[in-house]
Parts: sequence; C-alpha cells; structure tokens
Amino acid sequence: MTQRSFLQEMLNLQKENKVKYSTLSTLGSALVLFSATFPFINNFIALPFPKINTIHVSAANNNLAAVLWSLAICFQATLLIIANYLKPYLISYAPALFASLYSSSFYFLPLLGYVPNENVWFFIALISIVLVILSVMYYTSLYLQMMKEREKLLIESVTGVINQ
Repeated sequence: MTQRSFLQEMLNLQKENKVKYSTLSTLGSALVLFSATFPFINNFIALPFPKINTIHVSAANNNLAAVLWSLAICFQATLLIIANYLKPYLISYAPALFASLYSSSFYFLPLLGYVPNENVWFFIALISIVLVILSVMYYTSLYLQMMKEREKLLIESVTGVINQ
C-alpha cells in the first residue's frame, strides 16, 4: 500500500465516521439540562436520606444539605462551561437559568430584606427574567455573526481590489 492510497483510505474513513454537528449540540444541550438539576441535588438526596438536613459539617459550619447545595452550584458552573464548547442549543439554557435564579433568590433576597414567596408572581418574574436573558443571548449571538460576516466580506473585497 502506497502512502497516497493510505492517506486516501484514512480520508474516506474520516468522512464516514465524522460526528455530526447536531449530535454534539444535542450532547451539549443534554449536559446543560443535566446541570439544571444541580441546585436541587440536596432535595433529591433528602428524599431517601432526610437526615442530611440535621447532620452538621463543622468545617463548613452548616448542615450537610447546605454544603451539598454549595458544591452543586460550583459543579453546575463547571459543567456549563464544558457544555458550552459543544455548542448547545440556546433554548436548553432556560432550565439552567431558571434553576440558578430560583435557588439564588432564596439566598440573596433575604439578605436584601425580602423573603421570597413561592406564588404565581414569583414564578412569572423568574420566567420573565429567563426570557429576557435568553433574548439578550440570542440577539448578541446574531449581532456577532453579522459582524463576522461583515469582516469576512470586507477582507474579500479588499483582497479582490488588491489582486486586480
């Protein structure tokens, strides 16, 4: 087998076994959706093990449920960064944004003197914030794509003038 035929065979294998972009986006979206469950991990663990709310972790000076929640928030950000490289679909960020806003509202709003009530208006406000953030992400993405295309056209135009 010559080097040329070997390279041709490798190229053919690469074309046949190529991972499609949509497959990677779907995997990234699944990771983003999975990360949306992280802020609630202490609630999921508390179902079979209700004592995690009473076990005190002296190093953190808090109960085990709060420590698990804090760790989950850190891992959620890490997983979102990893998933971002797979170019997930934009809509898959909605549950992760909602989960983050929901859990952080119960942490930060009491610091501001407001106790959040889980009523319809609270959820409408959270969903509205998520929709605004998704809209900003979408239009920013469109603007950046437009700027890249503009730059590409400008370079092609200048190159065409230079080559004449």
